[in-house]
Amino acid sequence: MATYRIEEITDDLFLLRVGDRITRYFEALWEIPEGVTYNAYLLKTSEGSVLIDGWKSTFVTQLIDALEYLVEPDELRYVVVNHMEPDHTGSLEEVLRWAPSAIVLAHPMTKRMMDSYPRAFERLRPVKDGETIEIGDEKLVFIHTPWLHWPETMMTWLENRRVLLSCDAFGGFGIPEGVFDDECAKEGDFLRSVRKYVVTVIGNYRSWIVKALDKLEAKGIDPEIIAPGHGLLWRGSPKKIIEYYRSLAEARPVKGKILVLYASMYGTVESMTRMLACELRKKGLKPIVYGFTDTFRPNISDILADAIDAEALVVSAPTYEAGLFPLMKYTIEEICEKAAASKRLIVLATYGWGGIAAKRIRGQLESCGFETIAVLEERALSPAGGILLQERIRELVDEILKIS
Repeated sequence: MATYRIEEITDDLFLLRVGDRITRYFEALWEIPEGVTYNAYLLKTSEGSVLIDGWKSTFVTQLIDALEYLVEPDELRYVVVNHMEPDHTGSLEEVLRWAPSAIVLAHPMTKRMMDSYPRAFERLRPVKDGETIEIGDEKLVFIHTPWLHWPETMMTWLENRRVLLSCDAFGGFGIPEGVFDDECAKEGDFLRSVRKYVVTVIGNYRSWIVKALDKLEAKGIDPEIIAPGHGLLWRGSPKKIIEYYRSLAEARPVKGKILVLYASMYGTVESMTRMLACELRKKGLKPIVYGFTDTFRPNISDILADAIDAEALVVSAPTYEAGLFPLMKYTIEEICEKAAASKRLIVLATYGWGGIAAKRIRGQLESCGFETIAVLEERALSPAGGILLQERIRELVDEILKIS
């Protein structure tokens, strides 16, 4: 049974967090060996309590246990649904059965999405963008933030407390030991978990991140605590996570970081690519290498996380059945879908009887904004390579550095 955590993050505002180590593929797509948390929040007031968001249905029993520890069923006045995706609403019907008088507050679009949630549908009270609800001494302000990452997504701003309950936005994968960014946290690890989450889950809607951040700023929302639906809460440096989100949305590069991808059936492409990576390191650059081979396959989710902030992309693959190696084709499609950017591209390719891989790599990536600056396509050699190939790769790296 999964364990859950209850933590009072400010007076009478509680985090209800469960760690999911069961799900191996988030959305049945993205590899998450690090796991993920589902964060819900309970606000107690003199006029009743408010539950903001929920957990995946797998953990509904534990969520009811946590609620029973904090409040009586008839004390729960409202359930706020910031986002209808089932990792946040899988528990909704059971919570409403447990709390028979609770009203659901959600974006107006959720009315067409709650057909399979009869209790929620009956008790739904849509809230407008910027609408405020007062309960006790608290003010809850609802801010519509479409496409973060569904069209009905919103955030809840606890105005008097300056706490922003942001659901998917500002969240990350992983099950951190601590609750806040300023405790038990290795900043680099958690920023990577945020980057991986943003690119895989929200990457297709990155332009909407910028719109949402601009909207929050225009409304004068300057939170002291950012409390997302997944991962760490941001108390020590909320401005830092906001700026990091903006940098990811804009695909800002980390200086010297080069993402290197290769697919190698029999070792030839691997040999070429590692020669190139070695030469890049000698020149002071920082290649991050992922390879598909007959003994190993990297996680696509990790590749995407490193694609978004790389300065350049190296793609190496063989021609396969008069086309591009299938796994590389799929990986490039996902890069274009989730991490497209105007960045430099270096292509390495091999062939036996006829070359097509380099052309296909260029075509796919140039169509989504990448700029090809160098191409090396060779007839397949032995995996050990040769002096001539090494010299060509050194020349290629020198050309890349000149263009840089």
